[in-house]
Amino acid sequence: MSEWKRIVKTTAPLITAMMFVELAAGGLLNSMESVFVMLPAILAIVPGVNALAGNVGSIIGSRISSGLHLGSIEPTVRDLEVRENMEMSFFVGLLERTITATALYFILPYLSIEVKMSFIQWLTVVLMAQAMALALVIPVAVVVSVLAFRKGLSPNDFTIPVVSTVGDFMGILSLAIAIMVVGIA
Repeated sequence: MSEWKRIVKTTAPLITAMMFVELAAGGLLNSMESVFVMLPAILAIVPGVNALAGNVGSIIGSRISSGLHLGSIEPTVRDLEVRENMEMSFFVGLLERTITATALYFILPYLSIEVKMSFIQWLTVVLMAQAMALALVIPVAVVVSVLAFRKGLSPNDFTIPVVSTVGDFMGILSLAIAIMVVGIA
């Protein structure tokens, strides 16, 4: 069997399942319509939270996958290099989101988009949402990479679809939770 047929055959069930998770994420996003009407600036956060969680998860998944294939990382979540990668990914993700959220807060009014919350509330919502999304996506990336490797499958075929889907769903869910916790909607 050719390589691409093997990849399609092994990943088709996973990608189908991820499609339903994405549909649930869309439904969750749709249920937040009243928040977006009241606070349209929140819409500027959604793509960034989702993308960053997925991107960071994909990067760590690729790093772990490469390390597993090279033999520099043991196929366990207890490996020191794995833990260090997880910690640094989380830190870099929050640092990037802090910079972007700060810039957005001051740029949105120039685009005629009223933020309708204090800078502290804005930053709290963004960082809380991002921290929750990263706290789930990063371990998922590592576990999926390790499990695929242990089963003799290519982690690259499984990590990216799972991480991007989990990143989207968790980005939206964590944003909804952060908005409720901060009490702005």
